[in-house]
Amino acid sequence: MREDLILVGLGPHARAKYIPLIEDAVVGGRTSGFHVVELESARNDVDAFFRTRACKPVSISYVPDLRRQGIWYSGHGEDVLTAVAGLGTKVIVSTEPKAHLGYLRAALGLGLDCLVDKPVVLPMGSNGLPAPNRLVAAVAELKEICNRTGGRCVVMAPRRYNAVYELIGRYARHTSRNLGTPVTYIGIEHHEGVWNTEEEILSREDHPYRYGYGMLCHSGYHYVDILSSLLGHNEDNFGSLAVELDVHRATAADQVRQIGPDPVHRLRGSAPVAGLFPRPQFWGETDLVSAGAARRRGSRDTVCLFRLDLLQTSVSLRNWRQLPTNVYNKNGRYASETIRLNIGPFAAIEARILKRPHLGTEGHPQLTRHAHITLWRNAGFLGRAAFRERSYPARDTLVRNADLGAGRRRLFDDWLGGRSGKSALESHTRTISLFARFLAAVTTDRGEATASPAIDKVPA
Repeated sequence: MREDLILVGLGPHARAKYIPLIEDAVVGGRTSGFHVVELESARNDVDAFFRTRACKPVSISYVPDLRRQGIWYSGHGEDVLTAVAGLGTKVIVSTEPKAHLGYLRAALGLGLDCLVDKPVVLPMGSNGLPAPNRLVAAVAELKEICNRTGGRCVVMAPRRYNAVYELIGRYARHTSRNLGTPVTYIGIEHHEGVWNTEEEILSREDHPYRYGYGMLCHSGYHYVDILSSLLGHNEDNFGSLAVELDVHRATAADQVRQIGPDPVHRLRGSAPVAGLFPRPQFWGETDLVSAGAARRRGSRDTVCLFRLDLLQTSVSLRNWRQLPTNVYNKNGRYASETIRLNIGPFAAIEARILKRPHLGTEGHPQLTRHAHITLWRNAGFLGRAAFRERSYPARDTLVRNADLGAGRRRLFDDWLGGRSGKSALESHTRTISLFARFLAAVTTDRGEATASPAIDKVPA
């Protein structure tokens, strides 16, 4: 039997990423149709969006918009899901992260299978900031609901399907086990290459830096997940570990001050957008640098040192003022990422994934993905070549399978087909714990960054 899908949330991310996947599933007969749940305030935008689409939803349900009251989810969501869902219906939760927990409780409570964007949940405190101390318990609650009702929850973490990261991880784990030496250093850098003006930071809902959070809860989750997996290899093979973490951030307000008004005035195109949201009391982070150590529990023995740097403020290709019609990831974003792993004095492997720009439609640059992998080895000790490197052009299978779009499609197809193991909620336990540590380090009751010197176990 072909099940219906319910898409909860039709923001820029869902329109760009989920709607094409859903339409393909409908046309290919893998689902019988789809329903949409959205805020009442978005009614006109939703109607306009589907006016031009060949594939129409079976139904569109609207729930009250109570965000101005600080309410991100209300019982109306559960009422709609109960009314719309049938036997075998599957639910995609693509709302603002603050509403994830409410919709997942409702959908999983009905025994429905769910696919949810990262971060899985984002509990908010009464001070208007994320409450990282509630995050682990909230995810544990969702797992308990799954066990009780039979609902499944899968996390949209497409970098788990990234062929470059899979290759790097396989090599490091194999070499580490064979040598009996842990991965002794992990270095991850992500340069997002984004230039958002103040008006966009204050007005756009899909990157809500005005709510006191930002980079970590968007692209950052992917890299915390990768870091967690590699630390997990060390813990699984070399004993229980405790993590020390030190984090520093720069906020959206810092980014506005760093750039200043003159470069913004030089951007070509139309005048600034009017009617901005009020300036927030707290600004979310655009940039984050961190360093940490994983030590054997009960001792000060260091097993692994690591770095994780998440930088939105890096080289951008933007030289225009007016936002493109389809703004999602098309506003001059010029991203690159690097991962470096050392296995003691024996071997090291590094991958750099970058994008090369070329002129696209409407004068905005298009980007093609390339990869470069370098391997260093202790040749005399291991009896292997001391140095190898290879570049992978955009047409190479490895690079095509490292594309986020390809990973997202594979994950979606696995979820739709009932194959959930690669990114099931329970496989994110270690990541959620580490993510909560990072979130706590950049979120305090004053919205300021702080070091996190306490030692906590990364749970298996």
